[in-house]
Amino acid sequence: MSYLHFPSLVFSGDFLSDVSTVNNQTYHYNNDTFIPSYQEFGKGATNGWWNPVGGAIFDFQNCTVKGLHYGDGSAYPFPDLNGLVGQFITGADGRATGKMVDLDPQQQGCSELWAIKLRITTKENELILEGDMDATGFRDLQYRQSGGGSVNGQPLGGTWTTVLNNVKWGGRAEASPFLKKLKAITQYNRLSLNLNAYGYYYNHAEDGRFSMGRILGAIGPWFVGEPSTFAGCRRLYGMVQNVAPNGQPIIYFSNSNFLFDQAARRLTFDFGSSFPIANSMGKIDLTAKLLVAVSRQAVNAGLAPNPVEIDPAEVTLIGEVEYVAGDDWLNDTCGIVSFDDLSAEIMDLLKDHQVVLLTTNNSGTYSLLARESINGYLLRADNFVQRLDAGQSNFVNFYAYQWGKPLANNTITIQLQPPTPVIPKGQGTQSEKNNPVDIPGNNYPADGISFAHAIRTDANGFAQLKITGNAIHNPRGYLDGQIYFLDYQLQNFGPDPAEGPYNNDNIFVHLRDFYEIPENPTWDDIAYTMIQYANLYPIMSKYLVDLSDPEAIIKKKDIVAFAFSQQINDPLYMPVTRDLSENKRLTILKWLENPIILPKKKLAKAKGAKEKELAASPAQLGKALTEKQMKLKNAVRAKQGEGISVAEFPDLFIF
Repeated sequence: MSYLHFPSLVFSGDFLSDVSTVNNQTYHYNNDTFIPSYQEFGKGATNGWWNPVGGAIFDFQNCTVKGLHYGDGSAYPFPDLNGLVGQFITGADGRATGKMVDLDPQQQGCSELWAIKLRITTKENELILEGDMDATGFRDLQYRQSGGGSVNGQPLGGTWTTVLNNVKWGGRAEASPFLKKLKAITQYNRLSLNLNAYGYYYNHAEDGRFSMGRILGAIGPWFVGEPSTFAGCRRLYGMVQNVAPNGQPIIYFSNSNFLFDQAARRLTFDFGSSFPIANSMGKIDLTAKLLVAVSRQAVNAGLAPNPVEIDPAEVTLIGEVEYVAGDDWLNDTCGIVSFDDLSAEIMDLLKDHQVVLLTTNNSGTYSLLARESINGYLLRADNFVQRLDAGQSNFVNFYAYQWGKPLANNTITIQLQPPTPVIPKGQGTQSEKNNPVDIPGNNYPADGISFAHAIRTDANGFAQLKITGNAIHNPRGYLDGQIYFLDYQLQNFGPDPAEGPYNNDNIFVHLRDFYEIPENPTWDDIAYTMIQYANLYPIMSKYLVDLSDPEAIIKKKDIVAFAFSQQINDPLYMPVTRDLSENKRLTILKWLENPIILPKKKLAKAKGAKEKELAASPAQLGKALTEKQMKLKNAVRAKQGEGISVAEFPDLFIF
């Protein structure tokens, strides 16, 4: 991804993520058993969780440009010939920037940013640059904080990568050598954007940062043929695994992107996604000497509780990561580190040898902290989060690389994960043990989606997978549709043993239930959906309209119709989760045109036909989750803050 190409700029500051948490809980979707306390604040996974009246807003706050990379070898602090450093990164003018939403309560591990506009302005609000972000889900969840987790409640960080479309250049673009160069190099008036988020506040702490976190950004040129939601370059995988008190792995320096630019004789790393920090604000208290090198021998070791020792004779050093301990370095540089003027020897080795991250030790050897994948392979699905209606087909794009170059004519295999078990009421994890109803499983019926089980990359390492949604009829009872998880890999190559547990290298599909639009819809046809929205988004009922009351909706039907008429990529689109099938949305709009309320007709309840259908689904009880499914489940729990000890972990650094 070109954000690692120069020219580029970096920025940092805060972000606001005012997500609603009532809809985090699966059984909250059951209208029959929903109770008012589910809309109240609760500690941990109780009641409505930590932000029940959230509006799903995502916004940039207190963000400023920190530095410019010109591509001429300039080092930090970067020279500012253009008056850009210190200018503001903001969202849309006059409205909230956009929305942050989960795919489904049963898949919260790929939270997406929708309908977001990014702007660079002066303090007088003069536009310098703006663009519209393509929707993108986060990837590469990983532990960031070695301490301070008890304050903010979430020691993990994640990464969003996307493309800025419809770029508008302000008047300064022609007067700025940096912006002129960026505009000339990028293609089709698009820019690449990477966002590394950390230090998010679940806790209602006294410092006033609730529902806020820190964000590091990098904007660079975009080139035709690149993926949109991940960096099509090379990657380091962290090796040193520590185990938290809850038994979940903590891997620092995991998932670091780097670009080998042969023409410029340069290596550029993004450690902004992985550098270990001591608190939620990005403080670094690490004192270890960090070295980047290229290994002369294959390094195949997997995750281990202790560092692998490397003989100095086995590597050729490239240089030292010159970070600075304290509060500023990560936020000022965003963790972007470059090594220029590479020697001919290193240039030759980098063509087909692994890059490694090392630290010194007392034995005269090096300790291995992170390494490139075995044989330099990288395969990822691009648009890996999919929403499908019955009869709809979407195409998922794949990109395969070896040593940063397209991997041509290679087969990719794809398979549906096995069905997951239904969780009986009163059982399950911390967030499930109070469930008053069964929690449905996923990945059934298997014929809900159709796809090829093998595809092949072209000369550019590119391949497409067509996924078609077939008609399903409410297999999850009180939850619309079904969630499907697809695994993929290069044929004859298994997952790298050093890959972290939360990479999101899957395809996640929400297939909506088959639904026919009634000729003359009545309130009973839409009531279950509208009551569910009223339950799950209390902010609507508190401040706009009670969506469970047809009379109240009729009084404000123009406003409701406006919200349901928006395109899915609009910030005002209703529902905020983007989970409503097209036919159900059109049915709601059709009812609003002629709102019919039949007298004395009761709404069919979940424990009726819907729960009977759930009970009749494949016999899942007693089946264990696969290792892959357990990793995904733990990733969701980690993202939610559940199952994570937020005690201080000063002993987790073993180098």
